[in-house]
Amino acid sequence: MNKRLLILPLCTLMVAGCVDNGPGPYTQPPPVQQQAHVRHGTIIGVRNVEMRRNTQGDQVAGALVGGIVGGIIGNQFGEGSGKSLMTGAGAATGAVVGSNMAKRTSSGTYWSQAWEIRLDSGRVMTIIQSSNTFRVGQRVRVITRDGRTWLASQ
Repeated sequence: MNKRLLILPLCTLMVAGCVDNGPGPYTQPPPVQQQAHVRHGTIIGVRNVEMRRNTQGDQVAGALVGGIVGGIIGNQFGEGSGKSLMTGAGAATGAVVGSNMAKRTSSGTYWSQAWEIRLDSGRVMTIIQSSNTFRVGQRVRVITRDGRTWLASQ
């Protein structure tokens, strides 16, 4: 009788292994890249421009990491409801410290170049792109794709 009790679960497992679960979960195909719009032109001028860094994303990341680390450290202290209180206090303190550290280390300004290009159509445009490979008088391609525009050599 004991043998019969073992055979039933083994048969069930063998049959379960034969079940076709279908093709699996649907995954969306990768996005199709948009076609790039390319124009040709000549660089007619360049000037240095001071740019301001955007630190908002860095501050959010700093707050998240700081909050997690602070929560872990705070969780090491207290017992019962005091432990929860210390975990919350550690997370809050860590979030503030992490955000401030990220702001301090990534804020400020930097220098870039504003390239003035006369397109073959006669239109003049300025593109801000940090590069020391272009020169005034050089023929370039102006490439636009996905809402971004940049210069490339011809």
